[in-house]
Amino acid sequence: MKGSPSPKIKKFDSLMITILAIVVVAFLVRFFILDAAIVEGKSMLPYYRNGEVVLIMKAAYGIRGLEGNYWMRWKLPAAGEVVVALSPTSHEIIIKRIGEVRKQGEELAYFLIGYNPIESIDSRDFGLVQFDSIIGKVIPQR
Repeated sequence: MKGSPSPKIKKFDSLMITILAIVVVAFLVRFFILDAAIVEGKSMLPYYRNGEVVLIMKAAYGIRGLEGNYWMRWKLPAAGEVVVALSPTSHEIIIKRIGEVRKQGEELAYFLIGYNPIESIDSRDFGLVQFDSIIGKVIPQR
């Protein structure tokens, strides 16, 4: 029959669709649900060491959009949780513990602190962090 694709082409097309689907799902999981980060510095000693890889549950508090704000929220961070956030001054990713939850106007704001306060640059230096700056929760690995 003229015009009908060969079985090899059908298998190739099927394989390409499968690979594309896997890549799209992996991207969505990494961007919206689960990610990893490397601890830098000594601010989270003794619980998290320099160079240690931690898993981040990005969907712990809701779904963040591409612009960085939350599209949906289903839980608020609580005192004592270890979170990954954007530093308000440097816009770098930081890993800190929530020391306090404070009311700031109509919104809640978070006082972030390192486990090793002598080595940590945290809310004592840059102030409170807004909810939209919290990227996710560190998944305990111990």
